[in-house]
Parts: sequence; C-alpha cells; structure tokens
Amino acid sequence: MNPTPAPPKPMGCVSQVFVWTMITLLSVFTIAVGLFFVTDGLSGRDTLATGPAGTFTAEDKTCGRGGCALKGVFTSDDGTIIRHGVDLRDAVRVRSGAPLPPPIEAVRLDTGADRPTAYTADYSWQWAVVKGVGFAVLGPVSSIALAVGTRRHQARAFAAHGHGHGHGH
Repeated sequence: MNPTPAPPKPMGCVSQVFVWTMITLLSVFTIAVGLFFVTDGLSGRDTLATGPAGTFTAEDKTCGRGGCALKGVFTSDDGTIIRHGVDLRDAVRVRSGAPLPPPIEAVRLDTGADRPTAYTADYSWQWAVVKGVGFAVLGPVSSIALAVGTRRHQARAFAAHGHGHGHGH
C-alpha cells in the first residue's frame, strides 16, 4: 500500500516575498535582455543602410563557447574616419585556435554607438531582433506560469492546513 503523501506546507512570509521578488526579477531581466538584442539588431540594420563604409582590421579576439568576437580598427574608404576598439558584428565566427583574419572590406560603422561597432554585409540583424522578441515575450510568460503555480501551491497548502481557500492571509 502506498502511503498518502503529506500535504504541502504553506510558505512563510519571507519565503513568499523571496519567491515573488524572484518571479518579478526574472520578468524584468528577460525583458531587458530582449530589448538589448532588439536594439542591437535594429542598430545593425540602420548601420548597414546608412553607416560609413570602410575596412575592419582585427587586432584582438575574445573567445567563448560560440566562437570568438573580434575587436580592431575601422578605417573609412575615404580615410576620414579611423576608429580604434571597434567590435565587429559578423555572421562568420572565428575559432579560438584560428589566426586573426585579414582586413575585412565593405563593413559599415555605427557612428552613434556608445561602443563603436562595425557590421559586415552578412550580419543577421533579423536574428538579433527575433531573439530579442523571444526573450522579451518568454520571460514574462514564464513569470506568469511561475506565479500561477505558486498561487496554486499556496492555495493547496492553506486549504490542507485548515486555513480556508488560501485567501486573506
């Protein structure tokens, strides 16, 4: 015979505050990440349409699990703009053991960015926007699901301990 499982215990006040704070922070964090990706994607789209064209010369790379990000110098085609410390947004990823690529032509510079960024013509700004919308939508949806689950758990716990229907703690 299977023993009857113990009824859920009601959460204490501190536990409830912690859970609701974490649910709220999850939502805020994912919306912020989503807005970052959307903004980055739209900035890339605008830069590809209107930014000054030139050449990117890689000077350094920072590697992670998804490949390496390049940083270098942008020089406009007419030679009037030279920017150091420029991040490159490119559809092609450099592997950690690979040497720095030769200068890359036909890149466009975002002149209004807080951190200078150059984009190659194959940069997928659409993917950045889709990824951003996904974060901005899935985060709050996950938070709502967690909130509903938490309320159900609280209601069952209060009912199991003779506190009525879980309302009016």
